[in-house]
Amino acid sequence: MTVLDDDALARLLTEANPARTPRDAEPDAAALRLRDSITRTGRASSQRVRTGKTRVAWATALASAVAVGAVVFGLVAPAGQAVAVTPEPLTFTDVGSTQLIVERSTALLAAGSGPADPQRMVESAIWALSVDVDEQQMAVTPQFSTLTWNEDLSGRLVTVEGESYWPGATGASEAEAVPGDTVLVDLVMEPGQFNTPVVLPPGDSAADVEAMLMAFGMPADPDASQLVDAVVTALDQWTLTDAQHAVLLEMLQAEEGIHVLGASTDRLGRPVYALSVPAAGDGTDETVLISSDSGRIVGVESEQASSDGIIPAGAVVMYTLWV
Repeated sequence: MTVLDDDALARLLTEANPARTPRDAEPDAAALRLRDSITRTGRASSQRVRTGKTRVAWATALASAVAVGAVVFGLVAPAGQAVAVTPEPLTFTDVGSTQLIVERSTALLAAGSGPADPQRMVESAIWALSVDVDEQQMAVTPQFSTLTWNEDLSGRLVTVEGESYWPGATGASEAEAVPGDTVLVDLVMEPGQFNTPVVLPPGDSAADVEAMLMAFGMPADPDASQLVDAVVTALDQWTLTDAQHAVLLEMLQAEEGIHVLGASTDRLGRPVYALSVPAAGDGTDETVLISSDSGRIVGVESEQASSDGIIPAGAVVMYTLWV
């Protein structure tokens, strides 16, 4: 579990996106719902704001969600009917079986140049859909966050707004998500304000990695979605070693229902392999992105499993990319 303490959360709520929200303004309904869900579940680290499932990658989506004007990305309302504007789904070319992709990736990891030890620093790009008819925006606006934290649980979170883009406006090999200059959040956390169940660097063995994921909420016998949830939470707090990524890939390969989609280019313009994770009870499918250059897990996207009348089946409703 990763949550901010009351003081840090209060500062985040008041400091987020001050250009749009007066400092003395009362929190709106969306912010109150987010606050209530965090305090009720106690799982801020493993929640994201999205349709059907609230699994917020805390370092990015939480900061985004409290700056409500910055997370509502795109709405068209012809004849009064709301239609969500979401990023174009990725396209894939065939690259063989899941086993082949994992073998290629673990070979890259064995010869890789990732950190020798896990790092308490994460850079990520995120986008999450929140339908709000009043906003009437027509573009996707990603956000880029840098989280650094220390053993004494102090740290800093900086989130900048990315450049808005219209879905489909860029080529398949171009980056859709590009950082901008507007700082949305610059939060300094004092010692003890960053809460995590994994304070010390986890080890590289399969047992060590499994223990880390269980500390982040994975049950003893997870399904594929539960495994991915825990992986996302871990990667939102730690930059892991190549050996640890190799263990994660072996765990994914062993899960029933996960299969390869093919090769693609992610929204940062990087070549990737993609694994499909079937929907659990939340109404979303997951796509795990693996760098075809390094073998590391570099992103997870969430797609609407079935239409809800506004968001069509297959629409991308969330992504997190690790830089």
